[in-house]
Formats: sequence, C-alpha cells, structure tokens
Amino acid sequence: MHVSQIESVLSDKPLVDEIKSRVESEVGLPRADEFNVKNATLRKAIAGGRPAENFATRPLSEAIILLFGRPVLLVKNNTFEVPPSDEWRTRLFPTKSKIERAIKSVGRIELMDHPSYDWVGTGWMVSENVVVTNRHVAMLFAERKGKKFSFSLNPEGNLIRSRIDFKEEYKQNAVFEAGFEKVLFIEELGGARPDMAVLQLEKHRRLPPPIPLSTRKRASGDYVAVIGYPARDDRNDFDAMVKVFGDIYEVKRLAPGTVTGFNDSEFIFTHDCSTLGGNSGSVVIDVATGEAIGLHFGGRFQRSNFAVKAETLLRALRRLKLQVAVPKLPSKRPRKPAAEVVAAALRVEDYRDREGYRADFLGAGARRVPLPTMTRKMAQDALKVASQPAGKTKGVLNYEHFSLVMSRKRKFAIYTAVNVDGNELRFIPRSKDSWAFDPRIPQAAQVGGELYSDNDLDRGHLVRRLDPVWGPGDVAKRANDDTFHYTNSSPQHKDFNQKVWNDLEEYILDNAGARDLKISVFTGPIFRADDRAYRGALLPREFWKVVVMVRGETGELSATAYVLSQANLLTDLEFVFGQFRTFQVPVAHVEKLTGLRFGKLRDFDPKGPREGVAAAPEQIDNFEDIEF
Repeated sequence: MHVSQIESVLSDKPLVDEIKSRVESEVGLPRADEFNVKNATLRKAIAGGRPAENFATRPLSEAIILLFGRPVLLVKNNTFEVPPSDEWRTRLFPTKSKIERAIKSVGRIELMDHPSYDWVGTGWMVSENVVVTNRHVAMLFAERKGKKFSFSLNPEGNLIRSRIDFKEEYKQNAVFEAGFEKVLFIEELGGARPDMAVLQLEKHRRLPPPIPLSTRKRASGDYVAVIGYPARDDRNDFDAMVKVFGDIYEVKRLAPGTVTGFNDSEFIFTHDCSTLGGNSGSVVIDVATGEAIGLHFGGRFQRSNFAVKAETLLRALRRLKLQVAVPKLPSKRPRKPAAEVVAAALRVEDYRDREGYRADFLGAGARRVPLPTMTRKMAQDALKVASQPAGKTKGVLNYEHFSLVMSRKRKFAIYTAVNVDGNELRFIPRSKDSWAFDPRIPQAAQVGGELYSDNDLDRGHLVRRLDPVWGPGDVAKRANDDTFHYTNSSPQHKDFNQKVWNDLEEYILDNAGARDLKISVFTGPIFRADDRAYRGALLPREFWKVVVMVRGETGELSATAYVLSQANLLTDLEFVFGQFRTFQVPVAHVEKLTGLRFGKLRDFDPKGPREGVAAAPEQIDNFEDIEF
C-alpha cells in the first residue's frame, strides 16, 4: 500500500488540530521560515483534510508538514530530545522508559578492512548475543553460499571485520562496541523474501537486552517509531533532507510516525517515519510498549517506508532455534485493579467522623486560615457531595486532617488543604499501595488506575502521604490510608523532580521558626486549556503549593507560595516530560494562575506587593533561597 506521507499526516486529526491552532493564532509551525512557508500556504494544505491536487509535487511543500508532523529526534544518554510538537510529546512521554529500553538495544554496524565503508547500517538485539539487520546490509561484509554463511574477504584477501556500536550518539564520545562472531542467517535474494539477516555477537558480559517482538494485530494509524542511524542519502531531495535532519547524520535518532498499511503483504507493512539510507536495519517499535513490530528496510521519497513484520522475523528466528522474547497478548477480560476492589468495600458511613481540614488549626481570630474561595465559574465546576454530614462545607470532601474539592470537568482535585502537626508526626512505612475510589462521589467522577497502567505515569499524592499522619496511632493510620484515594491523586511522570517539592515542608517545619511546628498547606494542579489529553484525561503540567505558619518571633501568620513548573527546553536533550523547576512566587501569582482566592494571606506574604509592585518568581536551587 503506497500512501502519500502528506495524506497520512492530514489523516492524523490531533496533529491537524495543532497545525490549525498554530495557524489561526498566527504562531505558525516550528522552523517554517526556513522553508519559506507562510500560514496561507498551510491553510490551503489543511483545508478539507486533503492536499491540493499539486501539493505533493510542489518543492518543499510536504517537507514543512513532515517536519512538524514526523520529527526526527536526536538521542543522547539513551534518551531522546523533546519533540517540537505538543501532540508527539503527549504520545511519547507516558511510555518514555519503554522507548528508552529499546534505544539502548539499537546499534550502528561498523566495518574494519572494508575497501569502501566504515559503517553500513543499523542492527538491534533480537535474542541473547544475537542481532538482526537487513540482508542488503549484511551482504556488504558477509555472504551466503548455498545453506552456509560466512564473513567476506576484501580485495587483499583479508577477512572484513565487523562490529556493532550501541552508542554513537550526538556529541558523545562514549562507545559500546561488540564484535560479530558468526553469521547465522542471510535471507535469499528475491522480491518475495524478507530483507533480513541474523548475526551472532562475541560473548560480552554487558550486552543490552533483546527487544521483545510484538505480534499483536496492527492497524493503520498505530503510533510507532524508528530507531536507527540515518545517513546523508542522495536519493532524497537535498534541501529537504538537510532541513528535516538538521544536517546531522550518522548518529542515533528516534523518528516517530504511524503505520500506514499492514495487511497488504504476507510479511511487509508500511509506515511514515522519516528515514534515510543509514536507517537500513532499524527497529520499528510500538511507542506504547517499546516492543518491536518490524525491521525497517527501505522507502520511497514522499511515498512510503517499508518494514518486515515481527511475525516474519519470529518464524525465521524460531527456525534457527533462538530464544526470542514474545510479550503475552493482553487479556480480553482485564483484571480489576486491586485498588478498585478495595474501594468496593468502602462505605459512605466510613467517612462520617472525618473532621478534615481545620481553619483554626494555627489559632483563632487573626490566625484563622479558612479554605480558599473560588470564582463563580470554578464553583460551578466543583463537584457536589450529596452525602455530606451536617455542619460540613458543601462540596468539600473531608478526610483525616485534610480536605479537598474535586473538579467535575477534570476529575482531579481543584485544591487540597492539610493541617500538619510537626510535634506529633508519626512515621508509618509505605507498604504496597492500595488506591481506592471515594464512595461519597460517583466513581465516574474520579480518574482511576486505568490512567496509570503500563506507562511511566505515577499516582502523585497532592496531599503528601506523611503530612496528615500525626496524632494517636489509630488516627495516624487512618490518615495515611486516606491519602491513597484517587481523589488525592494527580498524574506525575516517574522522572518528576519531587525531592525539592517533598522536602520543602520538612525544611519549613525544621528551620523557619514556625510556632509549635504547625503548618497548613494548600496544594493543587494548574489546569490549563492546552493541557494534553491522554486516555480520556487532561494531564496537568504544573502544580502549586501555599504554606502557612505562625512566625515564632512575631506570632503573626506567614504565607509562602510555590509553583512547580515545566521548563520550555525544546532544543535541549531533556527527558520528554520536560525538566521541572520549583519557584517561590507571590500568593497573588497562584491566585492568578488558579482562580482561587486566599483572602488575607496576601497580606502575610514576603513576596507580596512592595510599593505597589509584586515580586517576580524566583527559582529555588536550595532551601536557603526561600524567603519567609
């Protein structure tokens, strides 16, 4: 199946929506000026979801769409740079660790004593000590003689030596080389035979693991990525090649795209990832699992790329009696997560005695700190709690020593509020997490375990697990368990830099001169209209915190605010979810970001307005940077 790559991009609705948004806002696409492509041209390209009749043949017109829609990402330190597209960031970061495992197992095939080539293509680990690549790559240094295989000789009669280097990353000097010891298989020539070869490596004590072969049913539109070593390739348009690949070649790259056709051939499928000649032998992975779905072997400029199906590789490898990792197919009846089973046993009555957050925890009168108020729009979004005990604030879910308000639209907490008594804190070791739905509100109004399964997302506590864990033993135990409700969870990437965030309150308790070592803490996500959708949820990228205490030397309140923000490092090689940094900000800044109102706390904020000017956010590099 030959599909125009521009058509495959235009059939990708989320990407088209992102293009439209950029065009309508006059932002345009990244690096569009390099191609001399105006927003008017882009409007024509996306009108009606199909290219104009002559669009595919117009010089460089496709390249700018491909540059935006099918990026080619540099690899460094076994991870990949941040994609310029929000859509691809959302598609790649939840399973970043799985993609990285595959990246480690892909290498560049290099030759010694060859008359023409220093390196010839890409290979990847498919079994213990075994690498798979293309037949046309292997035949540059190995040969088939009937049913036997051997390494070739150069014109001087010397054996051409070969190896694979699993590094060769951009601006990196590190190498990870292993020599080839034996040619196990080279497929016969012929159009009806798959372009593949299998080679055995010399014994090496720390080879990367094999990439599992996925044989799950595939369909056009599935998200995939090619990992390999694109080289300068004269078969492609020179200007387009330079601009798409940044004139950087012969280093490891990750190129995401989609499957464009899967069932037309017994052993071949097509995809639209951006590749060049050196990609021969690259792995094509499923970005959701990091598993190999095929072996890339070639393509046609502005048309399609081709790969050998994983099922074909699997049959050949089993004939060679090689051990191959094949993931189990997902069950048709997925097991109910244990946390949800626990939730089924909980009853509304179990929460009748939860007092929740106390406004007078720091004292009465001027020291009283009520829950924040909300704008009318926010109040309309706040989820109503039907079974609230008498005397409790409507719409507030109370737990042991903390409370929260849920968003109907986002299904995450708008804010949480907790009282922390540093004098009575108890340490309860974290055992096996058992997350539960809150029975007081509909289960459909809470984001459960399905968001966090089989990816890099953690169930991030908004109220820190140990914050409410104080008081008598049974009370502290109940508070610990209460923090494991999905209402108190917000999705956070596993690489999320939580250390500064988590240690912040402990530092304040220990060093800020808080009277009686008590603090009240408000925390929540920052909901933005452009938060990315994933599995039916919108993922917050930023979080805020307001910490309130009574200053020991003055007896007055002190309120400090913080924002954990994702740095916009699109040109550097950071992990895909971005690098997070913590800032101390004015309380008024949190109010502006969230729509919440903290009342008098602005008057006790060291970052509050001075001579009519609010202080600017300041990054916290260590706790001594905090101003109280």
